Amino acid sequence: MMGGSKRKSAIPSCGEAGKITAEAFPSSKRKKALLALCARLLPDDMMLEVLLRLPVKSILRFRAVCRSWAALLSSKDFCSLHMATCKVLPPAPKLLVVSPTEKLDSATVCSYSPSGPRDDLLFTIDSARPDSVEVLTPSPCCGLTLLYDAAALAYYVCNAATRAVARLPPYCDRARDFTAGLGFDARTREYKVVRLINGLAHEDILRCEVYTPGADCWRPAAGGVPFRWSKFAHSAVGHAMMSKIQPVFANGFLHWLISPSLLIRRPRAAIILFSVAEETFGSIRSPPFWGSREHVRPWSQSEGEHLVVMDDQVCIVRNLRNGTPHGSALEIWGLLDYGSGDWTLNHRIDLFGHIRRELGEPQAVRVIGSLGNCRSGKKIVIATSKHWVYEKFHKKVYTYDPSCQVLEGILSVTETHTSVPCFIPGSRFSLFEESLAPVHKRDEEVALSSTLAKATKETTTSKLKG
Repeated sequence: MMGGSKRKSAIPSCGEAGKITAEAFPSSKRKKALLALCARLLPDDMMLEVLLRLPVKSILRFRAVCRSWAALLSSKDFCSLHMATCKVLPPAPKLLVVSPTEKLDSATVCSYSPSGPRDDLLFTIDSARPDSVEVLTPSPCCGLTLLYDAAALAYYVCNAATRAVARLPPYCDRARDFTAGLGFDARTREYKVVRLINGLAHEDILRCEVYTPGADCWRPAAGGVPFRWSKFAHSAVGHAMMSKIQPVFANGFLHWLISPSLLIRRPRAAIILFSVAEETFGSIRSPPFWGSREHVRPWSQSEGEHLVVMDDQVCIVRNLRNGTPHGSALEIWGLLDYGSGDWTLNHRIDLFGHIRRELGEPQAVRVIGSLGNCRSGKKIVIATSKHWVYEKFHKKVYTYDPSCQVLEGILSVTETHTSVPCFIPGSRFSLFEESLAPVHKRDEEVALSSTLAKATKETTTSKLKG
């Protein structure tokens, strides 16, 4: 008879399960058994939500639990969902920093947290001159960062969160002017590295080359560079080389900023586009502050202008540090629509007092992205470079809170750069983004048959439809 007592459940609680597991298994097998047992106790959708909120470091360890978990946590569906979750619930801000070593043939890549006690070594790039490696993507593309070794003429794609790095195949040309960007193909869910190259003086040919994961060489872009875009593309390459203005990726396109001062007339376009999926070119109309097409825009008015992506919106940063009738400032103009080419002023950072001292003196000031969200409070990330003496440069990174107009320094380093034209060296740091995106070509994916994997696919489909 049961009497007034409740019947004891045949399924143990998580706490009881842990105790049973600890007694039944030796310590080397205890964690795997506990994870497998808890996985059976939790509903599939709940287990998926737990896994999506784990840091990348934990997910990499959990791939060793069993084959089904390894297949699930390595699948493109799970990686896409995890990336989307990280954007909604961003972790504490961190930076990726390239640092020279004591050796003459290597450079280290570290993560830096403003609140952390020390730098965390991610990996080392061997056979690289310490002062020649620079970051071409100050804001990561789906968690991936593009590095370039100017001495070895070599590109690297790395994932700071997984500590994976891939050296891309060498390229044969020795063109003087070229620029490269990193994009993501939403159809294949793989990255592409795209190079725009101005031919040598006797060639005068503009080329576009593409690298995809798993390939053993670079190939011409599928659509080539149409003649009607060649003038804009030449200007974009020249601007990227002279001012270290690299392209940015957003909404399926790589965006290169055109320099109007390098053209006889003000161009109709401000940005030349490259569709990463279709491998075709396009353009975006000039912003209103570029003025009349009938007049050449002087270099002083376009100097320091650059592109940045904030909240998936492409923006032009207008440099007004030299002063205007309305005062010195940095303006951030956001693109409203690709078709109409309409722009709007999103932010204006007025330079006064402490802010003027920190942002007014350096030769180069770049807005490289933003941190946080509406709930945690959004901050704009700004990097500066100031020539100190000989080959030494002072580099600083700040966060700017537009709600209270507070500028806060989070990183300060002194770097050595050799053979730097115009005293504008390349960048050696980037924002750090949690991502599981691979840098190498995957083998054919293992069929996902577990119910948890099916729940992942169903969640992905429902979120895409929503």
